[in-house]
Amino acid sequence: QNKDNTVYGGFSGEPKYEDAMKNYNTMIIHESLVDFKLYKNFKVVDFGAGIGSLSLIFREKYKIEPICIEIDEINKKKLSEREFQHYDFLRNIKQKCNLIFSSNVLEHIEDDITVFKEMKDQLLPKGKIYLYLPARMILWTQHDVNEGHYRRYEIKELKSKCANAGLKIERLHYSDFLGFFALMLTKIIGYNSQNGLGSYKSIKFNNKFIFPFSRLLDKIGFKYILGKNIILVAVKK
Repeated sequence: QNKDNTVYGGFSGEPKYEDAMKNYNTMIIHESLVDFKLYKNFKVVDFGAGIGSLSLIFREKYKIEPICIEIDEINKKKLSEREFQHYDFLRNIKQKCNLIFSSNVLEHIEDDITVFKEMKDQLLPKGKIYLYLPARMILWTQHDVNEGHYRRYEIKELKSKCANAGLKIERLHYSDFLGFFALMLTKIIGYNSQNGLGSYKSIKFNNKFIFPFSRLLDKIGFKYILGKNIILVAVKK
C-alpha cells in the first residue's frame, strides 16, 4: 500500500474475524506491552490499524486509546465509527509515542526501511517499536501475492534493516511454532478461504484449539527455533 494504492484486500475488513482470532490478537497485544509500566497518558500508535480490531483490545482490556494509522478508505470509515483518532501517515502525528505497534502490516509496504526510520523518529525516550511480522520466504504462497505482500521476513534481514534505520534490537524471535507447519501444509494442499484451510471455520478452530498449544511451545523455547511469524522489539540506538 502507498498513497496511490490505498486499498487493502485482506479479511481484516470483516468484523466477524475479530471473534475468530480473539486469542491470537489478545496475545499479540499482551506481548507488545510486557516491557512497560502503563500510566494514564501512555501513548500508543497502531500502525496499519485496519478496522481497529487490535485497537479495540488496547481500549477494552488496557484502557489505552491508540492513535491509528490507516490509509484504506473503508477501514478509515470503520475507525471513525468506533471513535478512534486516525491519520493517514505517521508524520501527521504531532506527539511522540511510548509504543508504536504494528501487526502484519510492513510486508504490504515496498519501502519498509523508510517506515522503520519514521517509527524511530516518532518515539519518546525509552519508547519502543513492536512489530509482528510474517516469517520465512519458504512459506511464500499465492495467498501472499493475493494479499499484496512484498515479502515474508527473515531474522537476518530484520537485523540488517534495524541497523540501517538506527534501531537497536531488544527482542527478535519467532512466534507460533505450530503455525509454521500449518502454513506449510496450506502451501502443499492449497489455500481455500471458503471451506478449507484459510476459511473462517479453520481460523476459528486454530484460534480456539491449536494456537493456545502453539503459544505454550513458544514459551518453553520453540520460538527460538521456528515460527509462522516474527516478533521484533526495537528502540532508538
